[in-house]
Amino acid sequence: MFTTELPSPSPVSKRQRYNNEFKSEVIAQALQPHVSIASVALSHGLNANLLRKWIQDADPSYVTKRQARLTAHARPVVSDERPAFLPVSFADTPKPDSQSIEIEVNKGDTVIKVKWPVRASAPCLIWLRELIK
Repeated sequence: MFTTELPSPSPVSKRQRYNNEFKSEVIAQALQPHVSIASVALSHGLNANLLRKWIQDADPSYVTKRQARLTAHARPVVSDERPAFLPVSFADTPKPDSQSIEIEVNKGDTVIKVKWPVRASAPCLIWLRELIK
């Protein structure tokens, strides 16, 4: 005849109970402006959903207030109206007859003036970068 030994039952885990003073303190921290509920919960070793439930139990209107706050910060709805064009003016527009880039470099008593054709602006940029190294 065979006998088998059954493993001993594992201890039943009990839920952690928190007193009202602790809950009130954590709720007050979580309701501060610019504070994340999740960060407060994490700092106290709590699940964020549990803290949200505590807040809702303490203030049933919290969900409505939170929704209103989120809605207030939502991006505005784009309307179907076409945007109006605004006139733009450029004070320092180059003259149409000016076909060169003019660079003036002052170093001590030395002044270097360079005129470079606009059509070769890319090589001018390379030259200028090498000059200022």
